[in-house]
Amino acid sequence: ADQFKLYQMIWQRTVACQMAPAKFDQTTVDIAVGDGIFRVTGQVQTFAGFLSVYEESTDDEDEGEENKKLPEMTEGETLPVDNIYGEQHFTTPPPRFNEATLVKALEEYGIGRPSTYASIISTLKDREYVTLEQKRFTPTDTGEIVNKFLTEHFAQYVDYHFTAKLEDQLDEIASGKREWIPVMDKFWKGFHKQVEEKEGIERAKFTTQELDETCPKCGNHKLQIKFGRNGRFVACAGYPECSYTRNVNETAEEAAERTAQEAAEQAELEGRQCPKCGGQLVYKYSRTGSKFIGCANYPKCKHIEPLEKPKDTGVECPQCKKGHLVERKSRYGKLFYSCSTYPDCNYATWNPPVAETCPKCQWPVLTIKTTKRWGVEKVCPQKECGWKEQIEPPAPKGSAAEE
Repeated sequence: ADQFKLYQMIWQRTVACQMAPAKFDQTTVDIAVGDGIFRVTGQVQTFAGFLSVYEESTDDEDEGEENKKLPEMTEGETLPVDNIYGEQHFTTPPPRFNEATLVKALEEYGIGRPSTYASIISTLKDREYVTLEQKRFTPTDTGEIVNKFLTEHFAQYVDYHFTAKLEDQLDEIASGKREWIPVMDKFWKGFHKQVEEKEGIERAKFTTQELDETCPKCGNHKLQIKFGRNGRFVACAGYPECSYTRNVNETAEEAAERTAQEAAEQAELEGRQCPKCGGQLVYKYSRTGSKFIGCANYPKCKHIEPLEKPKDTGVECPQCKKGHLVERKSRYGKLFYSCSTYPDCNYATWNPPVAETCPKCQWPVLTIKTTKRWGVEKVCPQKECGWKEQIEPPAPKGSAAEE
């Protein structure tokens, strides 16, 4: 079934690309309801063309008011009214780019080539200039700072027309219509001179933003938005004399409340010592905002613990034979089972372990694997072994157990 769906999609798209384009009429309809006039704008399909064979799904945001499909209507036609309700709308910015709309914009401005679009997008991701949220690009703090620096000091080089014009010149060089040395010489002299002029600019000029708020801790300095390795935060301009900090999206009252709560939480760990170095255990936060327990002597000691003690399966680790396999969660929320002595031992398996020896390879642990096709099985976790034994047959199709 899966192979047929894939083949069908390839066949339909191949046939569709050889067919005539679809035709639409841009239509505006005024509908009178009592004394009120309601207007709707959209498209009415007059010829299906390739859409009769293949049509790609689109995001609602990408359709726009003028691209929405309307049913066929005639002047003077009476339409049934099911419901009328009022909803307030505010002006919204255009939707953020996704990969498809970004490539479309690059094509419109004449930037790049089809062979370079993938590398442009991968560079944005690899350098963490953007993050993907619901398949759309959202600029990071790093991306906004780099953009601010380039647009203020290298505006002519990040201009759409400069990039497109230079690419046209490079095409002419490739075709032999233009010499490459004069083109590169004209570009390099101005660019090199500008780079040397901008080398002395302080980093803080672009990573720091002054706020019209006095530090609530020292009362002597203004607060600033600064940029650190974990993004932007608010700090006192009098650092290091004053160490006041808070999150960008917090008020002073919210930060004080959070600090008091963290102090109360830290008191819960009072007296708990690090099992590795004997230091004090404290609550910490990861880059993603998740909370965990760590040693106060970090980075000298890198001991960490989860907030909730992992569930012990009671099965001895087959690799180090010192710890037990415990239930943990991956960053995506999927359960797996790993050695309790991690990071000293990195043994892990996705399926629940049982303390039974494999009859084929004598591995001291088996796992329970459940699939729709084969039901519940005992499986040897050693890939090269391949031993398995069915415990329960798969549920019949359409049964409540399968659902």
